[in-house]
Amino acid sequence: MRRTTMMLIALLAATAASAQLKVQGNTPQGAAQPQRVQPGSWETARRIPRDAAIQLVKSGKAVFVDIRSFETYSKGHIKGAISVPRSQLIARFREIPAGKYVITYCACVREHTAALAVVDLEAHGFKNAAALAGGWNEWTAAGLPTATGPN
Repeated sequence: MRRTTMMLIALLAATAASAQLKVQGNTPQGAAQPQRVQPGSWETARRIPRDAAIQLVKSGKAVFVDIRSFETYSKGHIKGAISVPRSQLIARFREIPAGKYVITYCACVREHTAALAVVDLEAHGFKNAAALAGGWNEWTAAGLPTATGPN
């Protein structure tokens, strides 16, 4: 009886493991599976090109939000940007000017953290938010205006 129970458990475990490995759909054997992206993930967050962002900010329709740490912001940030670290974003979202397009930025590869901030903002009702394509690193590489200090 004990041996039968152990065999049954092993069979169930093997069946469950193989079910997790089955390929869905009509993908040919050996073909790469498309990477699935969850809705609201950093990969799908809206991005805005640098030139479009600059025009929106200059026209008063948008604001840059630096979501890096305050210490990093103080060492250098986009001129005119406000500092709201991502770790504090939801608690401080009322500090973001109402009615403005929100352009978040960071110094991450592929705007990872800035895009997560966009996802957070959208989840809390902000409809006009995007991550700055290229972020801080491309901004400074282009020689665009920056500032240091707390404001």
